[in-house]
Amino acid sequence: MNVLVVELSMRLFDSNSLKDKRSVVKSILAKMHQRYNVSIAEVSAQDMLNQAVIGLAVVNSSRVLCQQIVDKIIEEIESNYPVEIYQINEIE
Repeated sequence: MNVLVVELSMRLFDSNSLKDKRSVVKSILAKMHQRYNVSIAEVSAQDMLNQAVIGLAVVNSSRVLCQQIVDKIIEEIESNYPVEIYQINEIE
């Protein structure tokens, strides 16, 4: 069993209020959980207007598959949402 835990720090564009930010973040969380069956949550910077930190965990039989899932999630977030992921931390 392999577990990959990743922390994504991102900037949100066009976020004029915490309500705007939370709607984008909740959409990301729901869609990524539903599509990839990963554990995902906002873990830090909840009160920052244009920043978000999302933690996600992937469990699979192969480390390579875990990394591929994380890569797909990052690509999908950056292409479908008005955000820029500026830091990716893998947590051992």
